[in-house]
Amino acid sequence: MVQTIELPYGNKSLRFELEAEAQVTQATLNTLPEIDLDGELKKALDRPIGSQPLEELAKGLGSVLLICDDNTRPTPAHLILPSVIERLRAAGVALENIAILIAGGSHRPMTEEELEAKVGSEVYPSVQVLNHEFDNKDKLVHLGETKNGTPIWINKMVFDADLVLGIGGIVPHRYCGWSGGGKIIQPGVCGEDTTIATHLMITKDESITLGNIDNPVRKEIDDIALRAGLKFIVNAILDANQRIVGLVAGDPIKAHREGVELAKKVYGVPLKQADLVVTSSFPADLNFWQAGKALYSADLAVKTGGTIILVTPAIEGPGEHLEFLTLMAKPYDEILSLVDRDEVQDKIGAAGALAVAIVKQRAQVKIVSDGLTDEQVEWMGFRRYNSDALQTAVLDALANLGENPTINVIHEGAEILPLID
Repeated sequence: MVQTIELPYGNKSLRFELEAEAQVTQATLNTLPEIDLDGELKKALDRPIGSQPLEELAKGLGSVLLICDDNTRPTPAHLILPSVIERLRAAGVALENIAILIAGGSHRPMTEEELEAKVGSEVYPSVQVLNHEFDNKDKLVHLGETKNGTPIWINKMVFDADLVLGIGGIVPHRYCGWSGGGKIIQPGVCGEDTTIATHLMITKDESITLGNIDNPVRKEIDDIALRAGLKFIVNAILDANQRIVGLVAGDPIKAHREGVELAKKVYGVPLKQADLVVTSSFPADLNFWQAGKALYSADLAVKTGGTIILVTPAIEGPGEHLEFLTLMAKPYDEILSLVDRDEVQDKIGAAGALAVAIVKQRAQVKIVSDGLTDEQVEWMGFRRYNSDALQTAVLDALANLGENPTINVIHEGAEILPLID
């Protein structure tokens, strides 16, 4: 007898087998009841947390900017935006004075088809929808510095708007503990210098970890978001099937923190550290820059000296940060030294490489992917297997882990927060 285990891989799944007696723990997101979206959204907008209702905030204003996360996040903005826009129009804001800015951070711009899918066919033709250009200084404005010295470069559309609203989701996040809230501003619609500064903070404080909301990066993000004028958020919490199971609206800090408490019930999964962790990048499957998030949850779930197998389609290859790819071949101290000597062009990519290097210090990593090449994965310092060779990857890992190894299988690696016993 054997155990057959199935993992998400893009829009399909991959399988591998283990002996029946293998010590396996499978981790998947917790299931909560799907909410009545229309009813819960109405309730959230009627009684926002720590804020006046949208109608009051928007009354008498000339322009409103809605900022939405991009297609690397599964937030169903198309289901949320119509109700928000309806409230703004009820407050007297003309449709032509409402715009949507996609908070792509340093990601590639979304295509027209992707933009329409994100905001919905009802909204897309009726309002201006634009991608953020993080590396175009002509589209940015400087708002000074935070008390920590982070330069604040923000999209001019944010600066010019009378009211700024954020639409996003809440999941565990390596840099700021949890996504959502002010993260729609930083890095969502900030300039490169601002994002570099916050991302490199991971080198300065060990409290900056997945799931820890009380860390310096989150505090910096919240400071920047408030300085930029973010007044109101609508944040969704999704389950493994991308259903909305929770919703918060209101003040960017107070509403977000209530949303985090709900999100913990979905994403927090008790685990013991294991010799081998096999994890899918789902739903962050677009490229390795996104898929790498699964390594951070796997890092919490693997024993020191163990092995991680990352299963990811990475259909667009390494992603936008090509220096991230080459820097991953280097150890942590060398990457940090290159950054300190200002010998790295893409410091955001360097921050990502540093985060991965921390994982590599503890565990061996193997990649199962059809979207990455052998050469790319070798640059990263890993070994690649095709998607039809997941079984081989698992057997290779087990061969080097001694007798009776323990195994954790993480189904939604980019989102799960292992709660280690």
